[in-house]
Amino acid sequence: MILIKKYSNRRLYNTETSSYITQEDVVTLIKNKKDFKIQDADNKQDLTSSVLTQILLDRENSGTNLIPQKFLKEIILHYENDRVSEMYSFLNNVLNFANANSLFSKGFDNLMKFNPFDFQKYINSLNDQSSEELKSKNITNDLVDKNLKAVGKNLKANIKTREKTN
Repeated sequence: MILIKKYSNRRLYNTETSSYITQEDVVTLIKNKKDFKIQDADNKQDLTSSVLTQILLDRENSGTNLIPQKFLKEIILHYENDRVSEMYSFLNNVLNFANANSLFSKGFDNLMKFNPFDFQKYINSLNDQSSEELKSKNITNDLVDKNLKAVGKNLKANIKTREKTN
């Protein structure tokens, strides 16, 4: 694992290459599937998530809007209502489901077919494909069922909590 130190002046230092790097270099590490951790140079706190979030923010500010505002507002509400673990679990389930079905690695076309809030529609589209094609993608009903149940559980909890607060 590559250790990247972040200094108080916001500079990032790659300890493997003994050089300062930019956020774009971090993106290159991600593209190259390199495992890394970013930590505060002074107190050793893990800053990986906050630096990655900053990269997303910079991209959003440059006019490349990937994350819908409504979704960002929902994330903020989860922080405000001490329900971060529910959102984390939901997002993890979506990621696991997407990775299991090669949604991110197969290109934009597959991503456009995937709606994380309409799993049934996506599953139906998969069922329309030939069984040989499904086998080649290593999609199993157990994995799909497991992820659907987990996401469904989180969505039900969200609905119940909203009903209680309204």
